[in-house]
Amino acid sequence: MVLIEHVRDGGAASFHARELPSDGRAHLWWFHPGDSAIVLGSTQEDSILDRTACARLGLDVVKRRSGGGVVLVGPGRTLWLDVLVPRQHPRWDDDVARASWWIGEVWAEVLSGTGLGDVTVHRDAMVTSPLARLVCFAGRGPGEVFVGQTKAVGISQRRTRDWSRFQCALSLRWDADIHASVVADPAVTVESLVGLGTSLSIDVDAIVRAATELFEERLDA
Repeated sequence: MVLIEHVRDGGAASFHARELPSDGRAHLWWFHPGDSAIVLGSTQEDSILDRTACARLGLDVVKRRSGGGVVLVGPGRTLWLDVLVPRQHPRWDDDVARASWWIGEVWAEVLSGTGLGDVTVHRDAMVTSPLARLVCFAGRGPGEVFVGQTKAVGISQRRTRDWSRFQCALSLRWDADIHASVVADPAVTVESLVGLGTSLSIDVDAIVRAATELFEERLDA
């Protein structure tokens, strides 16, 4: 049986700092932060950000334990779900890249169900670039979901000996201007970021319900 939580208290920092479970069961953690934040990947230094711009825009600065580039999260910007799979679960895969494919397939099925066309899952090796090392949505990772050439769902993964924690961010509104304002590297411009993430006119509550049902089905199968 999958355990499902909807977390509305606390900010992005407390969400990322949550301890992994000890019950050996699969979990779905929906995070509904009240404020927006800019989230650094585990290997990124705080110095890549313009902290003055972050403060001016009211963005908390948070570092996650999984890899990848900067992600802007917050109400109306992203829909955030963590999928936690214990080692003994049938969905566990020792292949780190292949392990996230099924996650993307669920998201693709949910998004296709809203009427979106040309929804695909990236099943090849990581595609990166200098820009992608700074901004998550500029790259392509295994299991990530695209509408045409635009990333809809970014996925980062944190692994321990006993757990895989897949952190999924569905882009509801892509703010190229804000990303360009807060990342201090001059290569990160509005022009370089336009169209990297989706802006979707969808019923978010319906997406949460559909995704929850389908993830439960796949995890319980």
